[in-house]
Amino acid sequence: MKIDAQIGSDDGGSNDFDRIGLDGFWLILRRHLRLMALIVFAVVAATYVVVERLEERFTARATLVLTGLDTRVRQTDTQLESFELSRAVIETEMDVLKSRAFADQLAMHLGLYDDPTFVSPTSGDQPIDPALHQEQVLDKIQGSYVVFRSGESLAIDIIATTNAPALAADIANAIPTVYIENSLSEQRDNVSNSIVFLRERVETLAEELTLAEIELANFIRENKLDDEQLPDRLRSQVQYLTTFLKTADADQDTERLQGELDRVETELQERTRAELTQMRQERLLEVQRLRYQTAIEKLNELETQINLVSQGARQVSVARPPVAASWPNKKSSLVIAAVGGLVLAFVVALILDLMNRRLWNETQTMRVSGLPNAGFLPRIGRDAGAMRRQGVVRYLMAKPHTMFAQAVRSATGLWFDDSNEGWVVMITSGLPHEGKSTVTVALGVSSALDGLRTLVIDMDSHREAAARLLEATTKPAKLADVLEGKVAPSPVILDGRTVEGLDFLSLDARSGSNLKEQRQQLSELRTELRDTYDLVIVDTPPVLVVDDTVRIGVLADEIWQVVRWGRTSENVLVDTVERLKRDGLPITATLINDVDTRRHQRLGYGGYAQYYNYGEGYYS
Repeated sequence: MKIDAQIGSDDGGSNDFDRIGLDGFWLILRRHLRLMALIVFAVVAATYVVVERLEERFTARATLVLTGLDTRVRQTDTQLESFELSRAVIETEMDVLKSRAFADQLAMHLGLYDDPTFVSPTSGDQPIDPALHQEQVLDKIQGSYVVFRSGESLAIDIIATTNAPALAADIANAIPTVYIENSLSEQRDNVSNSIVFLRERVETLAEELTLAEIELANFIRENKLDDEQLPDRLRSQVQYLTTFLKTADADQDTERLQGELDRVETELQERTRAELTQMRQERLLEVQRLRYQTAIEKLNELETQINLVSQGARQVSVARPPVAASWPNKKSSLVIAAVGGLVLAFVVALILDLMNRRLWNETQTMRVSGLPNAGFLPRIGRDAGAMRRQGVVRYLMAKPHTMFAQAVRSATGLWFDDSNEGWVVMITSGLPHEGKSTVTVALGVSSALDGLRTLVIDMDSHREAAARLLEATTKPAKLADVLEGKVAPSPVILDGRTVEGLDFLSLDARSGSNLKEQRQQLSELRTELRDTYDLVIVDTPPVLVVDDTVRIGVLADEIWQVVRWGRTSENVLVDTVERLKRDGLPITATLINDVDTRRHQRLGYGGYAQYYNYGEGYYS
């Protein structure tokens, strides 16, 4: 049965190759395990070095709780009043805690302006400007702590972070202390200011009250208001004079009495108006006395309450010096570095896997070339020992049941049929060192061992590798000499013994200068060889290096391209197939050579190469 070139032209296997599932990811890990381990180790080691060089940071935490009711002096009437803390008030207080003015108070409270370990007052050997030094201290202390609260809670958390554990605790504890002191001081100042104001007000009211009393006393004295009988006497006189006028006869007495009556009435009216004025002044004086008394009462109240003013907050959690650094967290950093390194390693492995265009399995080869794969030849392992060094011919003859022998026999089985017609197969490759000569000789020896009359032709006159493998000493012959019968194939003789059924011929691919004449000669030679041999295997030069294969391709019924496992790239395979097809040559199959079956199985490249050793132990 001969290989049909149309088999494998369907690219149906490409989907399975291109799809990457869970198994695909696992296989990528297996293929690049060492590289990934190296990347992870490098990332972890670099992280460890960086972490070791980082300055340690220590974190301390304290909690400040604002009181639910804030007590302040009401300015309108200098009374103490309480009101609930709103969200805006709490946010304002938090802004105060983060302000630069508060940081200044904190620095003075802790003596950080004079602490050279906190911020050095010198730069090199030169002292820093005091104003600049103060700004540096404020910048550092503002950056050393944060304040925040959760939801609508009245609790304000304070987290201080510095390079010294004791300093972190001091800063965390100093913030509530300074805030509470400021709160008490502010309220006491307000109350004290109110007391001073009330004292001044009492003195003023006392002076005003005294003046008003003196003025009232003078008014009473001037208007004889202290004589309580005077109004009665004046009213009696008015009654008397009125009665007397009614009985008087003389005009002179009447006028005199009328004048006296008018005078008394006028005096009585003036006395009434003075009494009214006195009443008004007394009412005003009473108001002043009330204001004076009220001021004294409020003054006494504030003087009593000045020591009863409650603090606006309390510290419920005291910070203690941390025993371990919060940054860098070596364990967490190394774990994160390991995870990040693993992700990076996988990305690198995936990129390398996607960029790797070398051929690793039959599915990939068939997808790229559009041709069936005729065989999967494993590498002759080191376990072959001395036999491996004696050459492929002796190895096949001595070890007919090894993995390599089974794979070669599987490939040559494609040429068995019931007809008597011979078949000419040309073995080529895209580039040198892909093992085409070894494959050619191996296929020829295996076919001969299986009873086929086989001829191996070495037409790679540049290297003559097949001739060396078969230990042939003949020089490449010209086509004309072979056709004229001057040169004939000779049997292969190894160690003085003839290899039954195997002949060898070395031909010069460029023996004719006329390409048309050479092609005619090759056609005649193919006819003669097919009549004489069951199988003719031709070793040719690499297609992409020289054009000999294209010139002599007419000799072949079909052409196989040898692909070296893990070495030949997809581009080489594609270019070789396209060139042979472009010249109308019968490229029909590929043959994967030099497969490391253990690595192939370990890295999960698929295929059945690992099973070629089935039954090997039975025959050994």
